[in-house]
Amino acid sequence: MLTAPYYHIGIVVHNYKEAIAHYSNVLDLKFTQPTDSVLCIENPQTQQTESIQVVALYSRTRPPYLELIQANGNGIFSEKNAGRILYFGMWEPDIEGRIKKLKQQGIGIEALISSECGKPANAIITAPDKMGVRMEYLSTSLRVVTEAWILTGKYPLSSHM
Repeated sequence: MLTAPYYHIGIVVHNYKEAIAHYSNVLDLKFTQPTDSVLCIENPQTQQTESIQVVALYSRTRPPYLELIQANGNGIFSEKNAGRILYFGMWEPDIEGRIKKLKQQGIGIEALISSECGKPANAIITAPDKMGVRMEYLSTSLRVVTEAWILTGKYPLSSHM
C-alpha cells in the first residue's frame, strides 16, 4: 500500500462550528472534538511573534484528513487566510533539517509554531511556493498523539502542539 505524501489538508475557517456542520453535510464527515491551545507563532520573514489561542480539529476518516482551524490572530491563522486551503500537511522527522533544506530550495517560511515562545518549533508552514501552495511540516514527535486524537475523537493531552 502506498503512503500519501501528506496526511492532512489545513483550512482556516471563520467559524469552526459552521464549518463542521457544512463539511459533515457536504462530505459526510465526522470530526474530532476541537482542541483549544495557546501556541507561539513566529514569522521569520516579518520577525513578528504572537502567542495565540488556536482551536483546531480533524476529520475522522482516512488520510488525508481535513483539518479545520478557527481564524484568530494577525498571522498565518488570521481571517485573511480563511475560506480556502491554507496548506498540505506532512510529517517531518527533522524540523531543523527541514528548515535548512527549505532555505536551500529558496522556499520561504511563513510560520514556525511551538508550544510556547522560546521553545524549538515543532511545525513549519512555508510561504506559498512558485505554484502558490503552502506546505506544513509537523514534527513526527506529535504523530502518536495526533493519530490517537483522530482515532478516538478526543485529544489525549491538554495542548495541541
